[in-house]
Formats: sequence, structure tokens, C-alpha cells
Amino acid sequence: MADLAEGTELDEHRAHLPADLDQIAEVVFDTEARVSADHASPLANRLRGLGFDIPRIWAAPRWNMGATRASRRRHTDPDDPRIQRAAELLEQVVETPCGPALLGLYLWSIAEDASQQSARHGRVAAALTGLRRAWIASRERVPCRHCRSEADAVVALGDAFRARLDVAAARNSGNVDRFVVMLDRAVQSSARLEETARRIADETSCLRRHLLHQARIRLRYFSVVGEAAIATRATLGGDPSGISGAIEQLRELEQAPGLNYILASELRAHRAHLEALAAGVGSDWLTVDRCRTVYVFPFGLPQIDGAEATERIRGLVGSSLPELLGTRAVSVRTALKLDDVWDTEDPFGAFDGATLNLPDVRVTQPDGTPVAHLSCEVRFGDLGNHYVRFRQTGKQLGPQEVRDARYLVSSLHDDLRMHWDIPRPDGTAASASIVDSSGYHPVHLFHLAYRLQEAIAAYFAGRPEGWRTPERPDNPGPVLSQNLARGRSHVLTFVVEASAGRGPACPPQDRRPVTRADELLATYGHQPLLQPVPYNTTSLVDWTLPQRQPVLLEGVRNSGDLVAVTPNATTIAMFDTAHFKIVQYGSLVEFVASISGMLAAWNTRLAQYFDEVEDMLGRPEAEETDLAARTTYLSQQQLQLHRFAGRARRAMSVVSSPTLLASATEYQQMAELLRAFDLTRQSRELDRRLRELLAEPIAARLATVRRQHEEREAEEQRRTLEGLTVAVSTFAVLTVFHTILAIAVEANDWGGWVPVTLAVVSSVFAFVLAVVVFMVWVRRLRRPGRRPVLPGYRAAR
Repeated sequence: MADLAEGTELDEHRAHLPADLDQIAEVVFDTEARVSADHASPLANRLRGLGFDIPRIWAAPRWNMGATRASRRRHTDPDDPRIQRAAELLEQVVETPCGPALLGLYLWSIAEDASQQSARHGRVAAALTGLRRAWIASRERVPCRHCRSEADAVVALGDAFRARLDVAAARNSGNVDRFVVMLDRAVQSSARLEETARRIADETSCLRRHLLHQARIRLRYFSVVGEAAIATRATLGGDPSGISGAIEQLRELEQAPGLNYILASELRAHRAHLEALAAGVGSDWLTVDRCRTVYVFPFGLPQIDGAEATERIRGLVGSSLPELLGTRAVSVRTALKLDDVWDTEDPFGAFDGATLNLPDVRVTQPDGTPVAHLSCEVRFGDLGNHYVRFRQTGKQLGPQEVRDARYLVSSLHDDLRMHWDIPRPDGTAASASIVDSSGYHPVHLFHLAYRLQEAIAAYFAGRPEGWRTPERPDNPGPVLSQNLARGRSHVLTFVVEASAGRGPACPPQDRRPVTRADELLATYGHQPLLQPVPYNTTSLVDWTLPQRQPVLLEGVRNSGDLVAVTPNATTIAMFDTAHFKIVQYGSLVEFVASISGMLAAWNTRLAQYFDEVEDMLGRPEAEETDLAARTTYLSQQQLQLHRFAGRARRAMSVVSSPTLLASATEYQQMAELLRAFDLTRQSRELDRRLRELLAEPIAARLATVRRQHEEREAEEQRRTLEGLTVAVSTFAVLTVFHTILAIAVEANDWGGWVPVTLAVVSSVFAFVLAVVVFMVWVRRLRRPGRRPVLPGYRAAR
């Protein structure tokens, strides 16, 4: 009887399933078909028939859709509104046969697709996070147990996907141990998916079949990558015994039937880099015995001249220093810490600035593992080339550790924990949270630098409350972009001492010193020093494969020295040069790297001028606009443009002046750096934009306004004279009438009040009529329909 009841219940469940469920499942679980179908898939059409707003749901995990763009968070914010929206979506179908499972499949499919376009996984996973929470609360409301088991499995599929995102995030953590832990959790999540899929009673169910396949593929994938990560960790530690087996496992899984091309591509990336690692195991490996790493985050203040900003910082000496991100600045230096090669008598002026010193920053992994201890300061340049600067020292670093230290500059680094180390009078330090005006705690160095830049911009804009609020943590508003412009971040690695020895993790006693650039380039493990910092970490040991070569500068002092410049990283290894000259060269690199913030501020100003002019020329205007006021306004705009252009060209003249530095040799080195950083081309492009803006549209429109203003004045004078002529003529006619009336009074011998009244009334009537005729005539100057000379200008601006 129990079997009969079970069969009857299962038949009833099957009767309520969508007729096209097999087709839906085929498209959803076929990677290429799913991407091609996009939001017009059979599943999307089915949900659309249930009343869902498919375009809105489809856009939810996309980084560039919605009210604001996604933050650069790797993990979902607890208050992300998409979490609540997912609960509302589930509420619509919680009692619909197969409804929760179909909704979960769609949310999973669009999240899988979105994850291929963005590493901002916090937004990608938000809807699936909300679905999991809502399903726990609503599960018992589903009347059919078969529907519950199917939805359980689909929710488990979403959990496995979120575990995969956690693995991708940990790959960017700079910590192999953390990566291994996340891989193990992903293995457990895949095992739970398999277990949950097996609970679907209908063994003929297409959902059961596809979900089991997904679980098994993911279980093998994460297991194999986990073994590869463990073998990689051991190899870097000096034990390469497991690397060959890990490579073979990766190769076998690449050929596994049913593996989608996305996972296969990731396996190939891991294998290719591990093969390069295995090939180098027997080589001489580089160890950086002593180095300094400097992180430069340039920015500009478009509304404040660089010299003015610097003077305001200098003026803080002896007064209360600003509070930034939960701490008060420690001190102010009224001049930059520069080598005296910057002491020059250049006619355009010498370069200098001021520094706002902040407490040190302590960086750890979430489990407390130390990552870095950084000094922190904000440097302000007289030219407007400001930047946030962090600095750390390192000792006994292998290639992976060098790569991880440089990767701290990335905007996609996995979450870290950061605190201020506040100095105490007794020489100790107190830990304090780093928090912005919205209550947000920056989760990596890129976030911290950006929030510091925003706090600086708020200080100069007179906004102590900051730009963000707890209600709008990811939406600082449009005013911020008018007060802050960010340049390209850059990392500098100073190799002070290095050595080489056979194989990875070679003991110090078995290594020999590296004293020349060609010796460094001959070692295995020098690759991270020549590579740019990647936007995203795509595989294990992603530094092992050859990449496009950087710009190796020839203009350094000695042939044994090395300076390698990439778009976002510079390595200085000057083994044949005294330390004070290395420091001097470093100041040149920092100066050149900071210029991108100044250029960003200028481009922001130019964009604002373009917008204002386009706004003036394109917006309709009221008929009463005063042309003289328009002329005055446009003249002021043009004058401001000339002043801005003059300041910008003067600053670029300072940068390009041969006498900016006291030494011609050092200037030649800086000229090479300017070319390597592509700043020469960028300055030419800026100058071209300035010329265009100064020439058009303001200059041409100003001439048009003046000409039309003169034409209108002449027309007004002509119409005024015409009005006076008509009024006088009208008054003359009435005067004749008044004379005739007087003759009639005298002929009829009228007496008493009658002649007086007629005289007064006729006189008043004549005067009023003349004035009315004059006013009507003159007001034709402002008749409706007259086209404004400068649409868009408003006298009250």
C-alpha cells in the first residue's frame, strides 16, 4: 500500500510539472546554450508567464546595472537589497508546483553567466544568498514533498556556486593556505549537492540527472585543484615531489566527459602554470633578501589649485589636525622628503609640497595571519600631483611572496583585516578600527586608499560628514566626482639585496649573492619583478609563464643596474649603485607615478567645462533673458578657461623643463620615465583638448551673442522711435478733436461745468491713449515666440 501511495503521489507530481521541463533543463545546464539564450531562454519565458519581471531579475547580478554600479567587494554585503528581493520572488511561487526549483535554477544560471564578466562577486551572489535564507523560512509551506526535495537540491546548487566564488576570492588572497581551506569547503559543498540531489525520489527526473552530474563534476574539480594547491605549496616550500602527479590529475580532468568549457579553461590555466613551475624546479631560484615596496595611489582635487591645497596643509601646523577614517593625523611636514637634486632655479619654479602623516596600518588575513605592516601618509604636490603612499619592508622573500606583496595594490584583492596602529606616549601602539563616514571598514589596501582620498576631498570641500552615509554606503553622490579625480595606482619594488640558490626555498648558506642585473634575470623567480600587477588572479603561481616584456630603461647610471617599468609596477634593482642614489631614483619614479592624479583632475575640469557649455547651448530658455548678462557670463567662462589652461600648461612646463632637476643626468632619467609611463602622449592629448575648448564652442558663441545683442539694441531703438512717433501723431489728432470741441462749445454758448468737464475728459483721454499706444508698440520687442540668443543660459546662474 505504501508503494502504491508513493507511486500515486509521484504521478500527481509529474502531472503538475511543466511540459517543457526537459527542454528547460537542457538549456540551463548546457553552458553554451544558456549563455546564448540569455534572458529569452525557455526557463525565462516560463517565469515570465508566472508574472516575473525577467529583465529586472536578469540585471540583478550584473556589476553595471541597477541604481549604482557594484562595489569592488568580493563577498556579499549583509544589507544588499537583492537579498530581500530574492525573498520576495520566492514568495510569489512558493506554493506553485516546481516554482521554487525553477526560480532557483534561473537565479543560478544568470549568476553563473554574470560571474564570467565580473569579479565583484558580492553582487553576483546576492540573489542566491537571499534565496537560501528565504527557502529555510518558507520550505514547510510547499505542499508537495517532491517539490521540496527538488528545490532543496537547486538551493544546494546555489550553495556550491557560492562556494566556487569563495574559492575564486581566496585565489586573490595572497595566501595559499586560505586557498586550500576554501577549496576544501567547496568539496564539502559539492558533496552536499550530490547528497541532496539523490534525495529526489523520481529517478527519471531530468533535474535529478543534471544536478547529480553537476555535483560530481564539481566534486572532482575542487578535489583536483585542491591537490594541485597543496602540491604547489609544498613545491614552493622546497618539496616538489607531488607536482608531477598534480599536473597529471589536472590533465586527466580536462578530458573528462561532461566537463563544460569554462571549468576546462580554468584547469588548463592551472596546469600550464604548474608545468612551468615544475620545469624550473631544478634551476637557480631568486630570493629577495631585502626589499622595500611602495604603493602609490595618485589623486587630484579638481576644484582646488595644487599650490593652494598644499598651503592649506602647511597651515595646519600648530593647529588641530584633521580626523580621517577614524583616526587623527599624526603630524604635518611642510616640505616633501626629497633629495637635493630637486633644488633648482628653474624659471617655472621648483617642485615641492607637504605631507600629512597618518598612523601605521596593520594588515592581516581574516584568521589573524600577518600580511603587512605599512607606514601611511598623504603627499600633496604644488603642481596638484597628490597621492596616498604606503610603504613596507620585506626580507627573505621568494617569488610568490614578492608577487603577493605587489598584488596588495589590486582592487580585486580578497578581503583582509586592517587597523590603525595609534602611537602612544610610552612608545607602544593602540589598535583602532579604520572606518569611513558610512560605517564601512575597508577590506583591502585599494579600498583604504580610495576612502582616504574621499576623506581628503571632503576635508577640502568643507564636508566633515563625508560623502557616504549608512543609508548610502555605495552611493557617494555626483558631487564627489566634481571634487575628486583618481589616477592610476602604482607599486614600486626596490630590490636592495638578493641571492640565488638551487631550487625553491634554498637555505641561506647555500645561496650566492646576486650583484648584477644580468645575474638576476638569469635566475628562476625573477618573473614577478618584471610583470605588471594583474587585475585578477586566474590560477595558481600565475607568475611562472612568460609574459610581454616590460620597458627596461637604459638611462640608469651603471650597466649592472635594472629598472623595469610596466603599466602599474616598477622594479628598481640597482646593484652597482650606492643606496642614496637608489633613493634619489625612487623619488623620480614616485613623482612620475603621481602625475596621473594631476592629469585626472585636469581632465575632470575639462569635462565639467564641456558639460556646462553643452548644457547652455542645448537647454530652452525663457523669453526675458538679458543678452548683456549672457555676454558677461560667457566672458567669465572664457576667462576661467584661459586661467585654467595657463595653470595647466605652466605645470606641464615644470614637468618637462630640462632644469627641473639640478642634474642633467637625473633629468634624462626622468625623461625616460615620462616616456615609459606614457605621460608625454597624455600631456599632448590634454593640450589638444584645451585648444579645442578654448576655440569652440565658447569663443564662437560669444561672438554670436555680442552680434545679436547689438542687433537687438538697434531694433529696440528703432521701435522706440516708431512708438514715440505714433504716440505723438495720436496725441496731435486728439488735439485737433479738442480744438473742434472747443469751437462747438463757443458756438453753442455752453456755460457752467459742461465745457470744463469736456475739456478735462478729452485731455485725459488723449494723454492716456497716447501712452497706451506707445507701450503696446514698444512691447512688441518682447512678443512671444522670439528665439533666445543663447538657449540654456539663465540669468540667475
